[in-house]
Amino acid sequence: MDRRKFIASTGAAAGALLVNPTTSVATNRKSGTRKRRFALVGTGIRGVNMFGKDLMKDYGQYIDMVGLCDTNPGRLKFADGYIGAGCPTFTNLEELIKKQKPDVLIVTTEDSSHHEVIIKGMEMGCDIITEKPLTIDEVKAQAILDAQERTGRNIIVTFNYRYPPYRAKMKELIMSGLVGDINTVDFHWNIHHSHLMYYMQRWHGESDRGGSLWVHKSTHHFDMINWFLDSEPQQVFAYASLDRFGKKGPFRGKNCRSCAHTAKCPYYWDINKNQILKSLYADNEQHDGYIRDNCVFRENIDIYEKHSAVVKYMNGAVLNYSLTGDTDYDGYWIAFNGTKGRLEARIEGYPGKSFAELIFTPIDRYTDEKPKIFRIDFARGGHWGGDPLMMDKLFKDPSMSDPLRQQATLRDGVMSILCGIAARQSVAKGVPVNIKGLTSLEPKTKIS
Repeated sequence: MDRRKFIASTGAAAGALLVNPTTSVATNRKSGTRKRRFALVGTGIRGVNMFGKDLMKDYGQYIDMVGLCDTNPGRLKFADGYIGAGCPTFTNLEELIKKQKPDVLIVTTEDSSHHEVIIKGMEMGCDIITEKPLTIDEVKAQAILDAQERTGRNIIVTFNYRYPPYRAKMKELIMSGLVGDINTVDFHWNIHHSHLMYYMQRWHGESDRGGSLWVHKSTHHFDMINWFLDSEPQQVFAYASLDRFGKKGPFRGKNCRSCAHTAKCPYYWDINKNQILKSLYADNEQHDGYIRDNCVFRENIDIYEKHSAVVKYMNGAVLNYSLTGDTDYDGYWIAFNGTKGRLEARIEGYPGKSFAELIFTPIDRYTDEKPKIFRIDFARGGHWGGDPLMMDKLFKDPSMSDPLRQQATLRDGVMSILCGIAARQSVAKGVPVNIKGLTSLEPKTKIS
């Protein structure tokens, strides 16, 4: 079953009938108001966990999950039992929307099909909550922008990297003027080899499906900088390379389970030892041919391991950025260099500490002012405590105040991927790439 059948076309009249769905009788036990009706589209591991099982466990009293949808019927059947929502399941998106009339679609499909689900959902009267990245190229981004303007529906991109308490503190300190006007940003992110291996095994290793890590992974990082600087990118120049995986490999097989080189392959991984992944993926390959434990040396891998970029912002700031996968370290360091000093943080991917330290060093060391250290405890929950805070805003209390503008909009989603798209184009062409002209959005000097 392909995506065209999954998202069967529909007439404008049918979409008009669904702008104001009114079929739900479920109510929020605390407020007494009608629960919003949600449907999950895409039942991969992120879908069934964060926006499936965890969502129902922590927010079931606030929402009404009315449908699950996936092109793979076997995976969908497992997801139904695993999530425990007790709602109807569908392999056709249009059928789900017509029958269940959700208020909001949660989009966790393969990155390359995000735009199709988002556009169809909006045209049929749904608002959208989508996993990052918004989509993988500028053409698909423009199609989403056009559809949103046409339909007037709302899109939220789930940038949970904005929500950890220590990052909120960084945003507050920058907004307070502590650093002054920011001239440059140093931002260097390292992915542990074992982490990168999983990207190479999955569809993420193919740029026409995930946009490369410039888009799939770095969209988080570019969004963070856009948000911290309160400005949008103007121009990007980048380098990247693939040195270890794909065609660079010494041998290759169909997948880890059937490979003849398991004894000598440093990336051998047995999916059957993880019962959830086995049930979700390996047991359902026959339905769509998707292999979760692909060979990391398969020849159609065309993404990069090493990424370096310089991004010029509309407000004059310059970002020096790198994303490195060829390392045994997982973590990052970030520093904002301003007219009044430097604000810096170094964060481990698997923190040994229960807190983060932000260090501010004044620019004039000949004064009596000394460096200041801000210690912020990591909150409980995924992504340094960011996930529960984001989920509370999305599902528990959408009217919750947002003084730091942590909830990301469609524009935020577009600008974050345009950085990665421009970087990818710069690598291919060997020249700087302007953000203006990639879509109809003109970058702003100041966002808020």
